[in-house]
Amino acid sequence: MTDSDPAGTEGEPPPHRFDRSASGGLDDEARHPTQRLRRALAGETAGRRVAQAAGPAPPDGEPEFETFSGTVSPSDHAHWTRRITRRTVITGVSLAALVAAATGTLVLTPATHHPPVAVVTGPPPIALPPAPPSRPSARDDAAMAYDPANDSVILFGGLVIGSEGLNALGDTWSWDGARWTELHPTASPPGLSGALLGYDPATGSLVLTGGDTSTPGGHLEETDATWSWDGSGWTAEAAGGLPASDQPTALATDSATGQLILMTTGTGCQGLDTWEWGGSAWVLLHPAASPPATFDAGLVFDPRTDGLDFFPAPAGCVGVDETASATPPVWSWNGSTWSTATAQPDPVLTGSWELTTSSGAALVVTSGGTYQWSGGDGGGWSQVSTSPAAGDAAIAYDAADDQVVLFGGICSSCDGVAVAATWTWDGSWTPRAVTASTATPTPKTKASRSPAAAQTPKPTTT
Repeated sequence: MTDSDPAGTEGEPPPHRFDRSASGGLDDEARHPTQRLRRALAGETAGRRVAQAAGPAPPDGEPEFETFSGTVSPSDHAHWTRRITRRTVITGVSLAALVAAATGTLVLTPATHHPPVAVVTGPPPIALPPAPPSRPSARDDAAMAYDPANDSVILFGGLVIGSEGLNALGDTWSWDGARWTELHPTASPPGLSGALLGYDPATGSLVLTGGDTSTPGGHLEETDATWSWDGSGWTAEAAGGLPASDQPTALATDSATGQLILMTTGTGCQGLDTWEWGGSAWVLLHPAASPPATFDAGLVFDPRTDGLDFFPAPAGCVGVDETASATPPVWSWNGSTWSTATAQPDPVLTGSWELTTSSGAALVVTSGGTYQWSGGDGGGWSQVSTSPAAGDAAIAYDAADDQVVLFGGICSSCDGVAVAATWTWDGSWTPRAVTASTATPTPKTKASRSPAAAQTPKPTTT
């Protein structure tokens, strides 16, 4: 029978499909490849038996499949065995796939066996610490002052309003003119809101006093403790506590006399006391004349008159002293007593305001604008710039960079929430996009100071 005669008209009748010996029957390997695989596997088994009886395997290392007798040359034999080996592998994989499809499993046998590869697993990845924050968090009423001994501005504490009430912060930050760096002293004051911070030339340290601490119930209570900052850590001054009856009102350095002067108001707005930092405790002074008591005032060194000026707010003692003047006079300190200088013709010290010095004059920042004090008798306030729309901000004069620094406060145009913005003033206000925080403050050289600032480092007050 031929392919052109499928009906078998020229020879034998068509074979039955179960006739194994007929063309196309189960023994026809061209039509049934699995029979070829069975024959090859049978030949491999027989070949192994012959090899075990006859001696070593052929030189090429492949098994010899022999299912017939006779003589074959070595080259023909190697070619035949390689061909059968490749076909055996291909057909075996196909057969395994067919069996797997029928049983629901799949087992693949690779043609070449490689040694197992050891999977080496190292230690779990190390969790990197989070990057340090690039600036202090949003807050108001923080304490801030310039530290001439370290050419940096130091900020401490402040107040935030959370879901559980009022919370006074206790973190310490340094500003180097370009970036904030959080400091991590081994000891720190408790969280404080509204504390006063100033520089003492005699000891070369900053002094922190007053303010309110927060209670577990989310309320504030007054404190009279005093702490000093030496550039790397805080020290509690056990003997420096003020009388509980006195409320710290204003603090500033008199660069002309080298004194760190503190003003306190007695309980019930009864009297205004003057104190000087003695290096480890506050020393009460007894000037011949003193300003009237007030709850709201500012104390600042005025470079125009080379003296320390005290600016009472028009409100005076609201609710206690109803005779407070709408234009209270400015008082000046000469190292031992107070004297009136002039009345304030413009009531700019109303609402929220921050007072500081600058390279040329005393400066006050309000929500309505930034004003300079002309100084001396007949002095007055003149507007020199707009101002950031924030109240209760922290402010200080950075003498190393000859600019005023303002941070945080309450935003008057965004529902009274605290902000975390940094501004600098050198004739106009500039918002500062602070760079990444560093682990330690960047030291400044004396060459980094401006000529004016290098001659007379100025203290600050809030």
